[in-house]
Amino acid sequence: MAQPVDEFDLISRFFMPLARDMPGAFGLRDDAAVLRPDPGFDLVVSADAIVSGVHFFDTAQPKDIARRGLRVNLSDIAAKGAVPLAYTLTLQLPLTTDEIWLSAFAEGLASDQLEFGLGLLGGDTTHTNGPLSLSINIFGQVPENKMISRSSSCVDDDVYVTGTIGDACLGLALEKGDLDVPTGPERLELAERYLCPQPRVFLGPELLGYASAAADVSDGLIADLGHICDASGLGAEVMFLSVPLSGAARRTVTDNQPLHLSLLAGGDDYEIVFTAPETARDAIEAISQDAGVPITRIGRMIEREIADSGVVVRDDSGNQLEVGNGGYQHFRGFE
Repeated sequence: MAQPVDEFDLISRFFMPLARDMPGAFGLRDDAAVLRPDPGFDLVVSADAIVSGVHFFDTAQPKDIARRGLRVNLSDIAAKGAVPLAYTLTLQLPLTTDEIWLSAFAEGLASDQLEFGLGLLGGDTTHTNGPLSLSINIFGQVPENKMISRSSSCVDDDVYVTGTIGDACLGLALEKGDLDVPTGPERLELAERYLCPQPRVFLGPELLGYASAAADVSDGLIADLGHICDASGLGAEVMFLSVPLSGAARRTVTDNQPLHLSLLAGGDDYEIVFTAPETARDAIEAISQDAGVPITRIGRMIEREIADSGVVVRDDSGNQLEVGNGGYQHFRGFE
């Protein structure tokens, strides 16, 4: 049986090194921290919690849990056009947690801090009789009054999405045993998109001045575009076959239209869905080329009364397709 880890020893050994480059963290020796954005910038703040059995499997590796926890938060501020600065971490650990687990968890955070350019500012650790859980508050900065909200889309704005949609949904189905993909490389590719999302941290800030509204695709493409619709008081029309899929996803869904449609409602893509005026098309194409990330135009914003449900999905003949309510439902867990 693992020996309980002393809280102060835990902080000193595993988390103080993560705050080394953050002057406002005071070496994690204080009970508060200081964070100041650059002159002329606003702070952008977001928070997400992930819980074992709800957002990841009990068998997940500690490094993957750490990276997933940080990356889902990075995705939130990327969609706002913000550059990451720092984060705080609240960690609730089962009594069985040992030093090997903690070392691997801290290693996962350290590698992502280096990749995405941020540091640990503070937080809290405690034991729990319940499942492992962690909550991250993330801080970024964006030029004053330039944050990309959900509420500023206009009628006839184009709808875009970065990257590809549906890999993580298929990866989760593989993890649950609900889907059989026989080839090794494709299984690994789809599983990796679920286990280790790739937030568009370096692309999001490039959308400033072009995107009229944006959201990260965490709950599912249809649900998150629906959030933009609700906040903007509009509807959206999406062309089904325009939604980009990876090669692995296309080879998996083949001609199974119900499975294909379900990918639009699946979650965990951590791409950015955004709207922009037609005049921004050339600029967005240039951003895509410079970033090396596909940005695909998938539809347009329309008057709300034309789409009472918010988002309408159509085939190439203009027929409306039934996608379902879609979106990740909190408190549901892995059903």
